[in-house]
Amino acid sequence: MELHTIGDDLLQIEISPLGARLNALTFDGLDRLVDGAATRTEALGPKKYHGAVVGPVANRIAGAQATIDGRDCTFESNERDITTLHSGSTGVHARDWTVEAKDKKFVSLSLALADGDGGFPGNRVLIANFEVIETALHVHFEAETDAPTGINLALHPYWTLAQNGREGQKLRVRADTYLPVTDVQIPTGEIADVSGTLFDLRTLALPSKEIDHNYCLSDAPGPAIVVETDKLRMEVETDAPGVQIFTGKAHGIAIEPQHWPDAMHHPHFPSVRLNPGETYTQNSTYRFTRL
Repeated sequence: MELHTIGDDLLQIEISPLGARLNALTFDGLDRLVDGAATRTEALGPKKYHGAVVGPVANRIAGAQATIDGRDCTFESNERDITTLHSGSTGVHARDWTVEAKDKKFVSLSLALADGDGGFPGNRVLIANFEVIETALHVHFEAETDAPTGINLALHPYWTLAQNGREGQKLRVRADTYLPVTDVQIPTGEIADVSGTLFDLRTLALPSKEIDHNYCLSDAPGPAIVVETDKLRMEVETDAPGVQIFTGKAHGIAIEPQHWPDAMHHPHFPSVRLNPGETYTQNSTYRFTRL
């Protein structure tokens, strides 16, 4: 599997063009801080989402269909034969992106998607930039289209900051509300208060292992998410309106800044529609501190 390493002696990351994948991260002598793939076969198989960019519409789409600007679109029902997850098995996580530019601390990748690819309208161009600045990893996404379409890109690493899979990681999420889901993980449309529920992570705590939900992020200043172990703290700042937190896998905790899932079926959710002449952007910063 092709790999590109950027950074310095303090913070170093490994990016694969396969899925524009954050495949490894080392900070201040601590390695194995994300759960990466050892081979291309593993990256396309059991670790297909590990560290990859997912999209063009991340998360779930109910009924594997949507209407976009009057165009009826059908997608692959790759989850339970009912829903579309991360735009299907041939989503951007499974594509070889092109390295457009690289230096010691920066790498830029691009991917072109043709009209109808994956069932989505528009000839689209996606950009994923990764940059190491001091103790932080900055991730920047862009997308453009020549027809109205849906765009919701998300980076999908499984964080292992205690170097022990999921365990030993406390979370704080700056969110007063979350999205309840049906038994097939589709949002009901309700925006619910986290108070008194297992979803309340407004103070640093060990999270329940039953979370696979979108948190509706506050726009207050400061980090949206904090992950802390006895050795390390990671603070995540993002301009995304939500973050999917998934704690149900032993190999790590997924933290995915993104728009809210199934937004094409919920007009009161932040829109994922992208029109010609517009540029979709998302910015997230992952800042590390040794404790």
